[in-house]
This record gives sequence, C-alpha cells and structure tokens, in this order.
Amino acid sequence: MTVVRRGAGRFELVVFDADDTLWRSEDYFVTAEEFFREQVEPFASNGVDVLEVLRRTEIGNIPISGYGVKPYALSMVQAAVAATDGAIPSRVVAQLVDYAHDMLSHPVDLLPGVVDALAELSATHRLGLITKGDLLHQMRKIRESGLVSHFERLRVVEEKDVPTYRAVFTEWQIDPAAVVMVGNSLKSDVLPIIELGGHGVHVPYHVTWNHEMVLEHNGDHTELASISDLPAWLAAL
Repeated sequence: MTVVRRGAGRFELVVFDADDTLWRSEDYFVTAEEFFREQVEPFASNGVDVLEVLRRTEIGNIPISGYGVKPYALSMVQAAVAATDGAIPSRVVAQLVDYAHDMLSHPVDLLPGVVDALAELSATHRLGLITKGDLLHQMRKIRESGLVSHFERLRVVEEKDVPTYRAVFTEWQIDPAAVVMVGNSLKSDVLPIIELGGHGVHVPYHVTWNHEMVLEHNGDHTELASISDLPAWLAAL
C-alpha cells in the first residue's frame, strides 16, 4: 500500500544529520579533551600545549581513520606520546583508552524537541538520515535512539561533502533539488546540499568542533533556533 503524505510541499525528502542535531555528541569530546589535558599535561615537555598537539593529531588522522570515538582514541594515545616525548606512563595510556571505551558505551541522549518533531514530520514528509563516522558506533546509536522507524532512508558515510551527497542521492534516485538537509554543521550539512541545488536548514548547537567551523560562505540557507521549529517552517512553504 502506498502511503500518501499530505503537506510534503516542494521537498521530496527531509534529511537529518544525527550527532548534535538529534542527540548530543560534541559535549563528550569537549569533556574528553579536558580529561586528556589533566592526565597528560603533568608529563608533557616544557612549553608544549597538549590540547594543540591532540587537535593537530586528530585532524591529521582524519584521512587515515575518519571520524568518531575510535579514531579519537588513537589520536589521544599518539598525542600523549608526542607531547611527552614518549615519557607518558602506560597507566595513563590505559586510562585514555578506558575513557574512550566509556564514550563508546555512553547512552544516547536525545536533544529537546526531537521526538515530537520527527513524529509530526513523518506524518507529512518522507524522512532520511545521513551521518558520518564509525559504522558500528553510529548504527548502535541510531538503533538505541528509538528514532529509526521515522526514517525511510538511512546512510552512514565516511565524509559529508558534495561528492558523497551526490552519490547517495543518485543511488536513492532523488533529485537533490527536492531535498532539504537539516543539521548543526554549515560545513557538512548545509553548504554541500546547497551546492547540489537543494536547501539547507541550519540548527546551531551550543558547541561546534573547530574542524566544522565556517567563517565565511555564500550559502543561502534557513536558520532555526530549534528542531521544534522545523515542522512549522516546512508547513509554511
């Protein structure tokens, strides 16, 4: 039986980002950075900024290991060794690994308004989800979120850029011009879909990873204060 959704309007598919759009993520990395600093700084060489070493290592590893907690754990260990010229005790390395393991096991913490917004939108629109990161961890979070039933389309990708979105929408047989992408990152969620002819909705999160920051852009997008505002915005089109 074909389900006819009233009110879909100009968009064939509403696609959501996951981390820091549907549930909290970056908060845990901010806390992890502080834990790293506390554990590693006492053993660091004079004048070394341990957080700068960590951030530089993390960014450098992205082409090799991608995004997520597992690559972050590798970066913490590498950065600890580099920042201390190899003097970091094995017990501290073990503490860093244990901390990363706890991050992988952390319960999914949905953001306010997400459940109601998706329930309302799924009655009027086809919904999709595209998130980047470690496949196993991202799929576990998706399942444990209790939101999976709202999404007709779902994909975990290595990167969120124009070529990736083009490939996904080609496979899904959907014209990007008929897609609205909703997310907290201008760089990963909003600007690529605009370049493909679709529309981006930016829902800012209170903290943004430096790697996702965009200082200047020409993207014509919509900005909403909360995901709770999305149903009314779509209905008004």
